[in-house]
Amino acid sequence: MFHNVFGPVPSRRLGRSLGVNVVPLKYCNFNCIYCQLGRTKHVINDLRMFYPPEDIIRELEIAVRTRIMTT
Repeated sequence: MFHNVFGPVPSRRLGRSLGVNVVPLKYCNFNCIYCQLGRTKHVINDLRMFYPPEDIIRELEIAVRTRIMTT
């Protein structure tokens, strides 16, 4: 359903929290051997906007509303 928002996920500090992806999978400026996501496919070093902020905010608002009503 959501492209940029996921969760709720366990949080030691907050109990549960929503996650927000602002970067597509494996766009990174590192290629860490211990990365749980595997090898970096797109090494980048410049600032980019991958998703429109309005889309992320809209998804987050919907997620918060639906998560609050279902808990």
